[in-house]
Amino acid sequence: MTAFTGEMTAAAVIELVESGAYPREVVATIARGFMPLAQEDLVVVLAHLGASNDAEIAGLARAALAELPPRIVLELASDESVPADVLLRLVRVSGDAQVLEALIRNRTVPDSAIIALARTAEPQVQDVIVINQARILRAPEILDALLQNPSLSGDARRRAYETREEFFEKKARIEAFAGEEEPEVVDIPLGPIADLLERAAQDPGPSAPIALTEVEKKNVKASAVWAKLAYLSISEKVQLAFKGDRVLRMLLVRERNKLVASAVLRNPRLSEQEIENIAGMRNVEEEVLRVIGTNREWSSKYVIMLILCRNPKTPIGVVLPFINRLTLRDLKGLKDDKGVSQVVRESAKRFYLSRTQKTG
Repeated sequence: MTAFTGEMTAAAVIELVESGAYPREVVATIARGFMPLAQEDLVVVLAHLGASNDAEIAGLARAALAELPPRIVLELASDESVPADVLLRLVRVSGDAQVLEALIRNRTVPDSAIIALARTAEPQVQDVIVINQARILRAPEILDALLQNPSLSGDARRRAYETREEFFEKKARIEAFAGEEEPEVVDIPLGPIADLLERAAQDPGPSAPIALTEVEKKNVKASAVWAKLAYLSISEKVQLAFKGDRVLRMLLVRERNKLVASAVLRNPRLSEQEIENIAGMRNVEEEVLRVIGTNREWSSKYVIMLILCRNPKTPIGVVLPFINRLTLRDLKGLKDDKGVSQVVRESAKRFYLSRTQKTG
């Protein structure tokens, strides 16, 4: 970035401030944002002053930072070429949820900064932290810090425990479970799928088996269950989809028969994390994605809505109403995503331009 070169740069101003070359009243003026600097450099200087031990200077700088055009701060927060120490200060002083989201996703930001943020983050930021699985796998302490947050929301707490179970606690049980070939099926009333069973009775024969992913092929249980599913009738699969465990659900939701896939979505043990996984699948029937997109509880979750928008298999009629609800960052990504339809890209571009013209 050119913001870090030249005479009147952020680095030069910060060096002068730290050396005591500026009187305190001049530093206060700079903290108010009154400095002939490029806006990118001004963000860096204000982030530095916002972390000052001088409470008044820090308060002035944070207030000035909040008044800058959002796109300027967001661009810097998203830029992985910006020095880590600059981004670290911005994590500490910014109170803007969108800026913090960009910083959480920025790979240059140290994991230690996200661990510290997780202990005090507000609910909107908590959600972004807990879905960043790449960071959590690299630094599991993030989950511990998040669970220590006194203002942790119920959704974030549930997701944190699900992530811990999925990626850490379950690992210890995999070897003992590898030899198990029988899926877990709970005994629950079939009333909620009575309509599906009635329709399935008209088509009693077996359906074509679903293709396994490379990961599933290496999983002893998934492979064994898959082999047995090939010989079951539609009615039997509908029942298993409704009563079965996660392995069964993730296999049967990809059935071409809509009755079977629909039964999975009515399974009472279906988790929100599974819904996210299914929403991103490109090997499910469009009807599955339509059901998820029209379910108010599921589609009210931002992550699920975003995943559906990014999935080219999601029906256009489901995607279009969601686009205007996306953040500016996600709109920018969607408008340039060659993997989705032109209609979706153009719609995202229209909303993106509309918002940037208002905030620029």
